[in-house]
Amino acid sequence: MFNRVSTPDPRNVEPIKSITPQPISPIKTSTPPLFGTTQHHSTPAIDAPTSVLGQDITIAGQQLVIKTKGSLLIAGHIQGDVHGESVTVGDTGSVVGTITARTIIIQGEVNGALKGSSVNLNATSRVEGDIIKQTLSIDEGAQFDGSVRRAKDSSEVTPDLG
Repeated sequence: MFNRVSTPDPRNVEPIKSITPQPISPIKTSTPPLFGTTQHHSTPAIDAPTSVLGQDITIAGQQLVIKTKGSLLIAGHIQGDVHGESVTVGDTGSVVGTITARTIIIQGEVNGALKGSSVNLNATSRVEGDIIKQTLSIDEGAQFDGSVRRAKDSSEVTPDLG
């Protein structure tokens, strides 16, 4: 008849706080805190949100081209070309193919060409391929095997976002 299950005293229960969504501010640094490397380089703010290809994603295909008009963070594995405003290959990410973007940040592994207005190889990066750039920074500890040349004009490093 009577049950000795304790029920919480309603006088001691905290009221439920309402959760209001916070606006997403533009990305102002090139390294998302999610992937753990401290970076001292910054990129211009981008109005579009960042798309993330997580660690558990592998994308492969013949003649594959991934295009984004915003910012892309690659934590998984891509076999194909990538075009975007800003492309970051995270610590756990890898790309086999050409990356063309205004801003390219490499923390992981790339086997292919990099074509960008601004190219940054972080200390954890491993790149095998040629770089065509307007500006380039290579952090101490980065592994790079290939050639580097300055773009003859901006069309050479402009991504195809159409």
